[in-house]
Amino acid sequence: MENNIIIVGGGNAGMQVADSLRKGGFDGPIDLICAEPHLPYQRPPLSKKFLEGKLEEKRLFLRPVSYYETKNISLHLSTEVTAIDRQARTVTCADGSLFTYDKLVLATGARVRELPGTDGLGLHYIRGIRDVAALKAKLTSPMKITLVGGGFIGLETAATLTILGHSVTVIEAMDQIMPGLVAPALAGYFRRTHESHGVGIIEGVGVEVVSKTDDGFLLSLKDGRKLEADLVVVGIGVIANTELASDAGLAIERGITVNEFAQTEDPDIYAVGDCATGMHMRFGAPTRLESVQNAVDQATVAAKSILGEPVAYDILPWFWSDQYDLKLQMAGLSRGFENYVIRGDMTAGKFSVCYFTDDKLIAVDSVNAIADHMAAKRLLATGTNVSRDQCANVDVPLKAYL
Repeated sequence: MENNIIIVGGGNAGMQVADSLRKGGFDGPIDLICAEPHLPYQRPPLSKKFLEGKLEEKRLFLRPVSYYETKNISLHLSTEVTAIDRQARTVTCADGSLFTYDKLVLATGARVRELPGTDGLGLHYIRGIRDVAALKAKLTSPMKITLVGGGFIGLETAATLTILGHSVTVIEAMDQIMPGLVAPALAGYFRRTHESHGVGIIEGVGVEVVSKTDDGFLLSLKDGRKLEADLVVVGIGVIANTELASDAGLAIERGITVNEFAQTEDPDIYAVGDCATGMHMRFGAPTRLESVQNAVDQATVAAKSILGEPVAYDILPWFWSDQYDLKLQMAGLSRGFENYVIRGDMTAGKFSVCYFTDDKLIAVDSVNAIADHMAAKRLLATGTNVSRDQCANVDVPLKAYL
């Protein structure tokens, strides 16, 4: 196969496409174009071990430089793609360089959603190595820090900053932390855990205005409360980077629209990872997922398509979040669940939440219950149903129902 393949984006998704192509026997030219100056790296540790100072930057990298040399993958760092010409089959970069492709893979990821009206105030976000490095440089002494956003990134960062000795408050505009992600009982459990570590949790109130003061920041909340902070960290979600695709005339639906083979409406252009809204055969509908698992598995699907071995994307989603000594592992998607049962003793810090729709098990969230998580992944992947009573019965391991 002599095709020239261009991959735009150096995260888990872009890296996995290149790796899967080489493992699949493709020996043609591969150009991996990365806007950031770093080697392709993993993001999950940024808000945890990297921020805490327990993980060196070089350990974030997915592969060493020697890998790209050995695999003959041309790596272009600090190179931003600014335009795609589908007719000429070229991509143009900000530095004026031009690349010609036979197959193009967009793994452009997502960018942080900024808090409105705060341009130039010096707020911090957690998305890339440089973001965390900038935050770490400010943490020279114990500080009063406010986290805006009570999703996974906000809570993981809150836990890490608390461990580092800072005073932390989390503000979540929705009625509960981790909104739309977990059952109310599980959200309550994590709220109590954070509060037990001294974190202040404010739910159901948004931020009206953030002002700069001589000593730091003043946050005015929509209920009239005011909070002072030395630093403000924002984690209110991300926006898929779809502009390149949109400007090239490709369909967009919250992300770059792709079919079950990770292919856009242009048969020579693929999209994978956080930037893509893909047809997921397991759910029978276009789905955009922000996770390492999705990035890696969808990238593998794209590589197989390019290699002429198409396999429809039908892989069970799973996620994780580490906060303090709690490991939350999630299997399946609990979106739109009708009811749930608790498996195990929440007070013991080892339990699972099993979600149901139409009496069918659709997802399991496990806290420090690795055996439950592993069994749940297999049960959900194979479509094996387990009743509410069976899930609640801790005397019988979930794996017994396989």
